[in-house]
Amino acid sequence: MALLAAALLSPLLSACSPGPRTEQSAVAPELKLERVRFRVWRGDVLQARGEARQVTLQRDSGQLGADEVRIELPSRGTPVVVTAPRAQGLLGSQRYTVDGGVEVTHGEERAVTARASWAPGPRGDGPVTGQDPVTVERGDLRLEGVGFTFDPRSGELEIGGPVRTQARGGAR
Repeated sequence: MALLAAALLSPLLSACSPGPRTEQSAVAPELKLERVRFRVWRGDVLQARGEARQVTLQRDSGQLGADEVRIELPSRGTPVVVTAPRAQGLLGSQRYTVDGGVEVTHGEERAVTARASWAPGPRGDGPVTGQDPVTVERGDLRLEGVGFTFDPRSGELEIGGPVRTQARGGAR
């Protein structure tokens, strides 16, 4: 299951990074956009689409903040949808965090955690990680653990322990 899309903020917002400064100019230190809709393409392949109620960019530091974020990732069959009240990060380092109650849905699967982070790896793709409790539900099954690592390339999700599995009718 594709667990969080903090990774998607990188390609989307790197285009908004401040360019090199060649002269002193009177530029507003903050750029604020409302009701933002976006699409992320790599070549001719749509990687993500989404929206945010508000996006704020601190031009001097590259600090980024977004509120009420919804990201849809194309996937085989059913898209993966990620929602979070807040997202933040630095454009220069391309490290991002979504928090405030992150929810990911993919078909019948649903995952919930308080916060998740993404940082690029050597090829620009890195794992999505979290240290907070995570709950994954599918049908009558519920899996709970503390901390996780999700590899967007392989779709593998590793949940930290102790892990508790619960099926309708009791815990295991």
